[in-house]
Amino acid sequence: MIRQLLAYLILAVSLPATALAADVEAGKKLYATCVVCHGANAEGIAALNSPALAGQSEPYMIRQLWDFKKGNRGAADGDTIGAQMRPMAMTLQDGEAIANVAAYLAALPPSKPPATVEGDAVNGQKLFGSRCGACHGGKGWGNEALHAPRLNSIGDSYLMRQVRNFQDGLRGAQKSTNEGKQMAIMAKSVTTEELQDIAAFLNEPEPQE
Repeated sequence: MIRQLLAYLILAVSLPATALAADVEAGKKLYATCVVCHGANAEGIAALNSPALAGQSEPYMIRQLWDFKKGNRGAADGDTIGAQMRPMAMTLQDGEAIANVAAYLAALPPSKPPATVEGDAVNGQKLFGSRCGACHGGKGWGNEALHAPRLNSIGDSYLMRQVRNFQDGLRGAQKSTNEGKQMAIMAKSVTTEELQDIAAFLNEPEPQE
């Protein structure tokens, strides 16, 4: 009897983990509705103001999709582009669907969208190292432990717009997480010219091994 009880307890504990295990193939199917804006390989489409999502941190994608669903993103007055993403996030019915899409995107090889801005990459490297690298990694690889997204593959136009959104209070000032509030503070420490230099640095190709 005791053995049976222990077996049931072990099964009960293990079921939630199994149910919440991300399914990459299921995520791929769900991503079909995102292709029009984000591209077949999640490479992003600058003309549609959509970032590249391939290779992005899985926990970060989960958090952002939930923020869109809850109104922490895309609900601020003036954030017209973010508002377009909210109904798309709503099509993901639950946490399982969100986790599956995030797992699929994280499994894709990171893209490198074409540069759309010019700047001083050498100065950008210095600025990035002193203000951004501690959280986002030396070359913008991201840091899951610090909840910091990958920046060197999302596209410079998206990067610059989001920094401006943080500066203008369209992000990080609503019912946001602590990470959003921290980023809003950091965003206010850079000028437009400095941001262009940082973007130029992140646009540089990765060194070949």
